[in-house]
Amino acid sequence: MPPKKKAPAIHPFDTLHGTDTSGLIPGRTIVKGTGAKVEELTAYYGVAPSILSGLLDRWLRDLQPQAAIEQTVFLDVGAGKGRACLLASQYPFLRVEGVELNGPLADVARANMALWADDPEANALAPIELHHADATVHPVPAEATLAFLFHPFELPILRRFLRHIEASRTEHAAALDLIYANAEHDSLLDHHGAFERIWMGRVPMTPEDHVADLAAIAEQKEYGSTGDELCAIYRYVGRGGKTGGIVEQQGLKLVGRGSKKGS
Repeated sequence: MPPKKKAPAIHPFDTLHGTDTSGLIPGRTIVKGTGAKVEELTAYYGVAPSILSGLLDRWLRDLQPQAAIEQTVFLDVGAGKGRACLLASQYPFLRVEGVELNGPLADVARANMALWADDPEANALAPIELHHADATVHPVPAEATLAFLFHPFELPILRRFLRHIEASRTEHAAALDLIYANAEHDSLLDHHGAFERIWMGRVPMTPEDHVADLAAIAEQKEYGSTGDELCAIYRYVGRGGKTGGIVEQQGLKLVGRGSKKGS
């Protein structure tokens, strides 16, 4: 008799809110119907709530945002099932936007957002909208923007996305910062002529998030869990705008985790 298949790990966030943001979906599944190449995409994996809150709190507290959060759009690039959008809506952003290339994932994200809108435990402060679109061509908000990437794609698409930001900021002069979690391709941004790194470090998960992370990671062999994420925050300064300074860089002990995408 074959052994019973173990139920997939459910993150406490989903248990609390009745949402579906858990699980790890490989790039070979996400690529179907998108027109992208499998080697250009990473896997879907929802960002740990404590990682995102740690990053947003640091951005607000230490990095002197160029516009008030109430005047800033949070843009989740590669939104997946929408966890980062839901979490970001608990901050008083002007609005939260997610962009997701995969149709079924975008549908799940919209369903999660509908549940969130009716959830008294959500404590949402900002409106959310989800776009089923290619982030390398979908309009970047004209307002001040905080883009969030949980390593959603590999270098070819990341390069196109950065070019798209440059083109958008030629038309609109509003400030743009970029949070890059699981910063596998930080060197591209570090050497990019229009972005300046203003912080880099490892952001720890809460014990609850780490237990959930270990449970999810244990279901496959491709990734590992260190209990934290290497993250970086960049500011768009335009060509020739770099000062050569990094506001803060915490001690880094680089431990590979693999290529996960998220939100």
